[in-house]
Amino acid sequence: MSSARTRTYHPRRGRREVAIAVLAVAAIFLVTGGLVLLFAPHDDTNPVPASPAVTLPVNTSLPSDATPPSTPPTASPAP
Repeated sequence: MSSARTRTYHPRRGRREVAIAVLAVAAIFLVTGGLVLLFAPHDDTNPVPASPAVTLPVNTSLPSDATPPSTPPTASPAP
């Protein structure tokens, strides 16, 4: 019915084959890193502008039905 050997034969990897694969992966990483550094956007010519100070508008007008607050008169200093 089924044979005793169900797995197919896979030869072991040689040291040279593993070394070539590792070196190929390292070369791919180095080339990719170099290209990222080469083509990354660098704008060192203009300094980054400081964020401008934000001032909020202040409403100084009083509503028409409001009366301005009364301030007590100040005494003049004695000579």
